[in-house]
Amino acid sequence: MPALGLNPQIDFDGSINELPGNVFIKIRELLDRNPADKDWRALIRCVESNPKYKISNVSVEQWSPAISHESPGGKLLTELGSRGMRVGELRENLEKINIDTFQLGLSPYEAIRLITSPPTSKDLYDGDTLELVIEATGRPHPRYQWFFCENGKNDFKKLQGYNQAILRIQHITQQNAGGYSCQIHNCGDPNKTVLTKLTVVSVSPNPRVANGLHPPDSGDFIYMFSQLSAVDPDHVAALVNGLQDRSADYGSALESITQIQYKLITGHPQDITVTLGQSFKLSVKTSGDPPIHYQWYRNGVKLEDGQGPTYNVICADKEDMGSYYCIVNNGVKKEQCRTAQVKETIKTLEADITIISHPQSVDLSFGGSALFSVEAQCHLPLSYQWFKDGAPITGETGSDLKIVNIQEQVKQGLYQCEVSLATPVAGIERKRKLSKSAFLRLKIPAVTDNIMYNPSDKVALLIGNSDYKSEIKLAAPKSDVHDLAEQLASMDFRVVTLLNLTKPEIENAVMEFSRLIGPNVYVLFYFCGHGFEENGISFLVPTDAPSMYSAEECVNAFSVLDNFQRKQPALICMIIDICRRAGKVKSNAHPSLFDQKVSKGNTIYCYATSPGLAAFEDKNHGLLLYHLKPLICKPVGIEKLFSEIKEEFFKVPKHSTRQLPELRSNLSEPNRSLTDRIAKKGNTQSYDLQTQIWNSYHVKPPKQVVSFPEVGVTVELDFQSEFSNLLNVFVIVIDTGSVLDCEGTISNISPRISQYGDTTRFQRQNKNGMKISLQDIQKLEDNLVVDITITFIYPRDRQRYFLTQRVDLGLPLVSKLQLWRPSTAFYPPRREPMEQEESDSM
Repeated sequence: MPALGLNPQIDFDGSINELPGNVFIKIRELLDRNPADKDWRALIRCVESNPKYKISNVSVEQWSPAISHESPGGKLLTELGSRGMRVGELRENLEKINIDTFQLGLSPYEAIRLITSPPTSKDLYDGDTLELVIEATGRPHPRYQWFFCENGKNDFKKLQGYNQAILRIQHITQQNAGGYSCQIHNCGDPNKTVLTKLTVVSVSPNPRVANGLHPPDSGDFIYMFSQLSAVDPDHVAALVNGLQDRSADYGSALESITQIQYKLITGHPQDITVTLGQSFKLSVKTSGDPPIHYQWYRNGVKLEDGQGPTYNVICADKEDMGSYYCIVNNGVKKEQCRTAQVKETIKTLEADITIISHPQSVDLSFGGSALFSVEAQCHLPLSYQWFKDGAPITGETGSDLKIVNIQEQVKQGLYQCEVSLATPVAGIERKRKLSKSAFLRLKIPAVTDNIMYNPSDKVALLIGNSDYKSEIKLAAPKSDVHDLAEQLASMDFRVVTLLNLTKPEIENAVMEFSRLIGPNVYVLFYFCGHGFEENGISFLVPTDAPSMYSAEECVNAFSVLDNFQRKQPALICMIIDICRRAGKVKSNAHPSLFDQKVSKGNTIYCYATSPGLAAFEDKNHGLLLYHLKPLICKPVGIEKLFSEIKEEFFKVPKHSTRQLPELRSNLSEPNRSLTDRIAKKGNTQSYDLQTQIWNSYHVKPPKQVVSFPEVGVTVELDFQSEFSNLLNVFVIVIDTGSVLDCEGTISNISPRISQYGDTTRFQRQNKNGMKISLQDIQKLEDNLVVDITITFIYPRDRQRYFLTQRVDLGLPLVSKLQLWRPSTAFYPPRREPMEQEESDSM
């Protein structure tokens, strides 16, 4: 096992940009917050001798103003990484500016090595300065504590405040004679502590004043006066008057004496506010002869662990709030510092409500029961109110909504929960947040059932592109795909939802999805993202399209339709939510690229806007889905359904003046409805096979437990698929073992995929958890591998450490389809008969 703190996953020959995220963040924060001799500017000075890494003064001037709202340290690391700096080089340069790389996991533990030791004896006179020097190396950086013994043999006492490599005591007296030794340590293991050999210090009377013939000089006299003023302040005036006749000898000293006000405490602790769970420190600064003794008090009560110049609290709680002061005593003078107030701070941002899990849609039969649940996180108490179809449900004010033994069809509808702060808090805005809607559908025969048509299956492919390489980012696709998927699932559609696909990924997804299609199947295709129209053909822009993309670099919507038509479904609904303006570059493509398909009497097209016009989004929803969402579950013919959408647009002038949907249909059976009931009779075998195929797209990793026996910590991993290529990972610490303040997260993931959004903290049954969303699952070429990292405080030394363990999660969701591979045969030959194309059976 590697030394504690050393991250075995770091490649020291690799680029800085390949550092695990948590290590990169720690280095960035150190460079941002350290003093000037150890910050990002110091690192620039350290590497500027190498022309490869020299940073221009212009860049430094641009980064400097950003320190209040950005990270100049992060900018510097990114710049050095882009210029080829390796992790090993970064470690060497961080050591040069005295940043402890052991705590970052970049260096293994190194035992203390004593290079320079104090002498075994030292002879001094009264008033001289005692200076003992140590030079030691090791990782982590050595820490020091000096001890003093009067007889030089035993009964050593800690010299409070003397914790540097150099011990310096000015104006020593015979009371300072004795033995001195230094304890050097760099970890919590007492066996690795080093003690220096004893230095015996003898102090003799100063020969200048031994026989009374050589009085002290002005400098010595000022020191003597400061000591006398502390012991007998009333004698000061008489002493000064007695020196008036000797102004020639002590004139300069008299001027300094009148300004001396001897104080033991030179710096007082300040009032602070602290967030619960964070650390804080109170400090008092002193001057005068050692040994100096300190005793801290909180609310007038002595603190047993408060006997130093600083008082540290690692993890603050309610009991740590209050009034603090310190009494300082060096045997000559005793003083009490000012009282500092430590108060809890409540940030408005921390009162934000985060919904961790949303209620899920369900399909029930007559007499069934439903349970809707919502899980929310906030450090303040929360209240809940459930709604049905937008109206509050009386008495339903818990995080769970139970509906048992449903006997009425009126229970069917959309359920949603509003989460808000339970009670108003001074200084915090009243906050509330709505969960996502969940649909309760009852499988109860109704008079509106369309008994004319019964498809053998219903399938839907929904693609939303928002994060483009060369186009502006869109806000609507993610929420529109999610909401439409919820509605379609409530109508028994098998739904495949994919976000942010490249051109080969779209084409391969279409061909793979076509395996779910057969005769008498309803097919719905929805694309939301950037697009354009050329020669009457709509083109869907993939996320990897270049800035000046042409038709050849995009996906032909009619080619998508062609792949569906080959399976001869009963109904195809194409919903194209894109702009229909001309493209940026005129295409030189072969005319076959723009072929339109022969009418087969089974296709309806719903375009978000008309030819030559743009499509718009409002906040987090596109205008088309804004009007489609309330109507799509309506049990009416599909042509009538989309006609009603156009009518709804005209009811909102600010929408209809900007965007007007277009409906095209060649349906020979326009009364077919998206709500038509599935009939499995006679199609059981194909239905079961399609079920197996669809299920294979949505296999999640099994829940598992990861143990860290070194510290006794146990972590549980749970998973949830929000989309077919987006996996939510819940990392929950179920046993903290022997450590404090333990949290678990993902510190590293497989190449090509990345984290979606921010990491979210939550609590589940009083256990700390993190929610991390992993996107682009379809890009996995090998198994999904993640590093589970726990960070914790070790009780013995109150230092924060981390441990990492690698976990293989297999190929979840759609990753096994290898959609990233180059697509082939996306455009089927037109000359082949349709019957021959059916040979690629399901």
